Amino acid sequence: MAATTGTLVLDHSSNIGLYLIPVCILAPLVLGLCVTRIYTRLARTKGLALDDWTVAAAALLSTTNVLIAGVAVSHGWGHKIATFSPSDLVQTMKLQFAVQTVWILTLCLVRVSVALSLLRFGQERAWRWTLYFLMAFQILISSSYIVIQFGQCRPVSSNWEQVADVTCWDITPIIDYGWAISGVYVLMDLILTFMPIRLVLTLTRTTSEKILISCLMALGLLATTVLCIKMTTFNDFGKGDPMQATIKSSMLAKIEEQAGIIAACLPCLKSSVEQLLKKLGILKEHQLTRPSFVNTLPMAEFSKEDDGKTTRDQSITSGKGGIRVDSVSLLAGGSTGSLPGRSQGRKKDGWEEV
Repeated sequence: MAATTGTLVLDHSSNIGLYLIPVCILAPLVLGLCVTRIYTRLARTKGLALDDWTVAAAALLSTTNVLIAGVAVSHGWGHKIATFSPSDLVQTMKLQFAVQTVWILTLCLVRVSVALSLLRFGQERAWRWTLYFLMAFQILISSSYIVIQFGQCRPVSSNWEQVADVTCWDITPIIDYGWAISGVYVLMDLILTFMPIRLVLTLTRTTSEKILISCLMALGLLATTVLCIKMTTFNDFGKGDPMQATIKSSMLAKIEEQAGIIAACLPCLKSSVEQLLKKLGILKEHQLTRPSFVNTLPMAEFSKEDDGKTTRDQSITSGKGGIRVDSVSLLAGGSTGSLPGRSQGRKKDGWEEV
């Protein structure tokens, strides 16, 4: 504030661009990738799995949260608190409370969706129970944050308006809890990122394709990086102008969530990414192979083993130069659909490629 010729002049500067620019750039990308993932999955399998529904709910909540934040901006969020009218201040604080609550739910759905998608890649007890534990732990953590959100100050309305007889918890343990949980989140992200490496190593793909798949699955590290940057804002909690000091931390939290949704969707769009990289000249046609679950085997390999078959059996196979076997399942006890001579080099550990 500055005084000029006895007249009080308010500072109407705003730092809301720090939030709006990156968030509004990523929001259409998040929604577009999620819609593309759902469309691609429906076109291929005619149905959606639980991880698809979960990430779709996360994308819907994420988009809704951007709209809620936009309404908060229209009431002045990002300007100095001295410029607010009493009604605008109440509305902005209420909308910020809503933004924080929806963000907690969205981030939970993102990590649960990633864990659900990894369930289909392993049947071993250790693999599945690790993912079940991570999902349960994530839900427990998010539930604890909901309790903090609504129980930190009583009555709840004191979070956005002046009320009498307010009682609030000490903020220091909450900040310490935030530090601890952030460390847990980093560990969870690393586990969810590196668990699929086993899958990549077992695929019969070229090196370039394995690198592409690994990069797509490692995109979750972008969200982890943003989380680490967000941790640097914890010590600034409660400092500065309450309508401007929250912009940076809110922006980082939102980008962490959006990066998580992008990382959850892109691995499901590998074919589309390959086509894009081919158009850009990064990948060449000869560098790509047929998927590991599609094999072509000349019928000549069967003829040596079929000498004892009846004339009727031989007539069925005559005239065919090869067969194409799709969706070969490798089950723990073997499979009647496995190809002779091809199953020896594969682990019969319950992996299924569809």
